[in-house]
Amino acid sequence: MNILLTFHLLALGIWIGVVAAEFVIEFDGMKDDDSLIKASKLHYLTDIWIEIPALLTVLITGLLMIDEHHLEGPFLYKIVFSLLAIMFNLVCVYAVFLRRKYALISNITKMAASDLPMKLGGAGFIPSFVCAIGMGLYFVFQ
Repeated sequence: MNILLTFHLLALGIWIGVVAAEFVIEFDGMKDDDSLIKASKLHYLTDIWIEIPALLTVLITGLLMIDEHHLEGPFLYKIVFSLLAIMFNLVCVYAVFLRRKYALISNITKMAASDLPMKLGGAGFIPSFVCAIGMGLYFVFQ
């Protein structure tokens, strides 16, 4: 395994790990308004310091590993699902940034309005990520 693939897989593990941790943060934020404000701030920090760097590392290392034979057949679908997962995750990041903006001024109503893009992003992220990982595993074990 080359160093680029090693970094790619390491960043991928960090990325999905932090997404799982953010589900826990969000679940804890459902208790009350103060918990939601705290969760918003914590989710923002995990995005800035962990998720975005991991996501960008996955994207950059993935793009650097693409060969022309990857752009045809089933591997192309893996690339498409991977890019969809990144796109949907960026929608979630946008919602987190928006919600933090309102959390800083304790505007619960506008914080709640940012839930829609987060839910839409999550609804697209999960299936596209699972498809990309599943196809990646398929190519490893074929």
